[in-house]
Amino acid sequence: MTATAATSPLLNGQTIGIAYHAIAAVRDRLLAASGLTFHQSVALNAVAAGLDRAGAVDRMAATLKIGEPEALALLDELADAGLIDGPRMSITDKGVSLQRGFTDAVAGLAERLYGDLPATEREIAARALAHVTAKANAELAAR
Repeated sequence: MTATAATSPLLNGQTIGIAYHAIAAVRDRLLAASGLTFHQSVALNAVAAGLDRAGAVDRMAATLKIGEPEALALLDELADAGLIDGPRMSITDKGVSLQRGFTDAVAGLAERLYGDLPATEREIAARALAHVTAKANAELAAR
């Protein structure tokens, strides 16, 4: 085994999972300050993107791997918290403020975590992860 092989981890479920959990732990600390859960932040982002109810539910289902009832419950939670106007499916001023703050914090986190990687390595990693995600989604759809 070469020195490079010994120090360079293989791209597999374990390395992806370890990276995911490390990043998620930091992200969840950022979210704790906002009072949102990760699932709620995804729902808020869907509404902020201008999606209608069906579009927001579809995005949450695809992103979070949850069913329609869970996605609708998330929208209800945001409406109850005054972050969205549920009937109009629009984000409130309070929701905009919270969503912008979290989005800015995540952008800063991404820069701290990924910013020192060369752009070509980031592009390769993004393509590899998109490929793995597509194959995993196909596995889920086939069952």
